[in-house]
Amino acid sequence: MTNSSITLPYVVEDDERKKLFTQNMETAAMLCLAEAKRKKPHILGTSQEKLSFISKLHYPLWAIPWDNNSIIVDGLEIFSHAITYMKPPDVKLFVEDLQRSRTIRAFFRSILKKHAKTFEDFIDATQISIDAIVANKETLTTIQQYITQGLTYKKSATAPIAIIPPKLDEKLALERAEKLLDTWRLIQSEIKGLQYAINVLSEETKHHEQKIASEVEQIKETFEKKLSHIKSEVDKKIEKLTTERNAKTKRIFKASEKELKVALKEKERYEQKLEKLERDKRVYQKRKQIRKRKGDEAGVTYWEHKIKVCKNKISEVKGKLKVLSRFIENTRKQGELGIKKLNDSYQEMIVRERKKVSDIEALRDSQIKMTQKEIEELKSETSAITNLIEQLIEQKRLHASQLKNLTIPWKPEKVTLINVPFYVFRYETEKKSRYHMHPPVVAMGYEGIIRKIQKVIWSFSLESRIKLLLHPRSEALEKMFTSMFAEKIRKDKAFGEIVYKAGSSNNLLNTKDFREVLAKGMEELKVEGWISQEEKDAILKAYT
Repeated sequence: MTNSSITLPYVVEDDERKKLFTQNMETAAMLCLAEAKRKKPHILGTSQEKLSFISKLHYPLWAIPWDNNSIIVDGLEIFSHAITYMKPPDVKLFVEDLQRSRTIRAFFRSILKKHAKTFEDFIDATQISIDAIVANKETLTTIQQYITQGLTYKKSATAPIAIIPPKLDEKLALERAEKLLDTWRLIQSEIKGLQYAINVLSEETKHHEQKIASEVEQIKETFEKKLSHIKSEVDKKIEKLTTERNAKTKRIFKASEKELKVALKEKERYEQKLEKLERDKRVYQKRKQIRKRKGDEAGVTYWEHKIKVCKNKISEVKGKLKVLSRFIENTRKQGELGIKKLNDSYQEMIVRERKKVSDIEALRDSQIKMTQKEIEELKSETSAITNLIEQLIEQKRLHASQLKNLTIPWKPEKVTLINVPFYVFRYETEKKSRYHMHPPVVAMGYEGIIRKIQKVIWSFSLESRIKLLLHPRSEALEKMFTSMFAEKIRKDKAFGEIVYKAGSSNNLLNTKDFREVLAKGMEELKVEGWISQEEKDAILKAYT
């Protein structure tokens, strides 16, 4: 296999820094830090340490292209990551159950009830360990920014670099990345499977809905024929009943009118007779008054008798008129009552006939409603299961996106080895040794710092001043080297031996031009105001 590689700069200048931070300054600054961290003889008996070596090594990271991103694989396999894999319910069984119940709706309904809770949750959760994958978001962000800056940062140094031999070569790095990719592909496959389950459920539900809709049409058609026949018979019967009712009503009306006509004629005759008697009575009364004025007692008595007879006849006629009026009124009421009873009787029969139609319509509507209710129940049951599956799909998509987030937005043309520089100091005493790692840094501008702390900067220790000059690129990289890498050295003797060999064979203290480089770098640090002349002289005396 062939791969490309990029080597990132150990130091980059801050935007506010106006002067170039040279390789000589880098070497001098690292030696200042190494010397500052070296344990000196102490009154309590602390053993004096010797700086065994100071070495600029490179940490191997693999960038494995994936779409438009890269998976970062730790070449030393110090990083590890575990992802939670959520196993979905058995989609195949669910689909087979649905398809098996296609011909029988009751069976299909039972399958929906059987699987009502199948997709409520994943059936199992397991931890999948993906060793060597760099997954920490802050670390990935730092690496991505570091690569972007490193690719555009130009430095004149062309010296060969010292790389800690990768535990994972390109093939093994690809295998580690492939494990992540396989998990992502599995999730994508499961998403498709769950979506397929939704599609099959939708298709099968539509199939049964169409069958139910056909049944509704069949019900309508069956009842339409029956209703057409019944309505025809009912209409004929109602027409017949209406004709009978009208005829009987007419007869009752005629009979009543005949009786009323005789009674009314008789009443009219008596009313005329009453009018004549009333006129006679008034004439008799006038004549009586005339006889009375003339003093004709016999005449008065005569007319009084006539008036009395007339009054008796009037009373008799009024009595007969009263009887006739009651008779007329009763006859009319009886006629109206008879017609009403007749109408009510026939209306009841008409209603009964019409009920034959409405009963069939009600039966039809009831059957249609029951059938349509089944459609609604099917839709509801299907919707509930679909919603559960969609929730699982969303969770699966979230899991997939979380795996995608274990990448950086940078795509090299092929697998690329990224060499991340760092310094390692080894200190020794007669009895033990220890390491100190210093991660990549940003060189700050002197002017900005001086403006802020000009009065107190020389009260700071040498180490503090160098740290003001060289800031760690990020907490993530600082933790990576000073914690994880250092812990690996302490716990893994074989790894510690590898680091020792790499550091010893690339010891800056033993390079041919070390003295010259150190002298130039110390002078540049002094001129810029980071170290004093005394500190410069002391370090040059100790290491040259």
